[in-house]
Amino acid sequence: MVGTLSLVFMAVTLIICLGLPIAAVIYCYKKWKISIAAVFTGAGIFVFFQLLTRIPLIGILSTFQWFRDFTNNAIPYAFLLALSAGIFEEIGRFIGFRLFLRKKLEWKNGVAYGIGHGGIEAILLVGISYIGNIVYSIMINSGIYDTIVAPALTSETSEILKSQLIGTPPELFLMAGIERVFVITIHIALSLIVLYGIMNKKNIYLFYAVLFHTILNFAATLLGLVNIWVSELFILVFAVAGAVFIVKSHIFDSLKPEANPYLQNDESPLLD
Repeated sequence: MVGTLSLVFMAVTLIICLGLPIAAVIYCYKKWKISIAAVFTGAGIFVFFQLLTRIPLIGILSTFQWFRDFTNNAIPYAFLLALSAGIFEEIGRFIGFRLFLRKKLEWKNGVAYGIGHGGIEAILLVGISYIGNIVYSIMINSGIYDTIVAPALTSETSEILKSQLIGTPPELFLMAGIERVFVITIHIALSLIVLYGIMNKKNIYLFYAVLFHTILNFAATLLGLVNIWVSELFILVFAVAGAVFIVKSHIFDSLKPEANPYLQNDESPLLD
């Protein structure tokens, strides 16, 4: 049986993943009149550069024996995954701002972009899977899992799924939702870093964003192999730093509309 507390925490995580991005968009629109186009650009860029490009590319590489051998080296492989995520997502952010939002380059729309990017990630990678977790858990508790789901899967897959849902500590189901709060905050901060670099024509800030993204993913993965709570604490520290940056960046003169060269004319100057 899947415990009641586990089901409750699954539901809380699902509500966070689906509700937080929507609530954030509504709040920011009412407070700052953010661009909804920026939200959808952030979401679309994530889907294209992560789900439709990076992940399929890794899948293609996995068909080669040399790459499968490489994946057996946990630390180098974790670094490759972290670095590729940083490169694809941050370059995606850069392209999103430069191509689709060049007339909307303001602090508030950097926030909007980050909400879209982090929000769609929460919905697609966690929220949807938790809908499945809840459905399967209810089926396990009602006794119909073994008669409906199990026959459609291999016996090994069926037992692994069932044992994971029953054996996972309830607090880990909750932590998945809380982690999304941290990660969305970090995505907003990274979006503002890339935006700052574009508005000030400083390429180095794109490098900073890739670097921070890579460090976060790589360190969190390695720490998770040691202790999941240490890993989550590390992500929390990044999120707190990101939140401070988000607040502080609101007062940067270079992030004010009047300092944005893209808003002053119709030209799109290239970065130096």
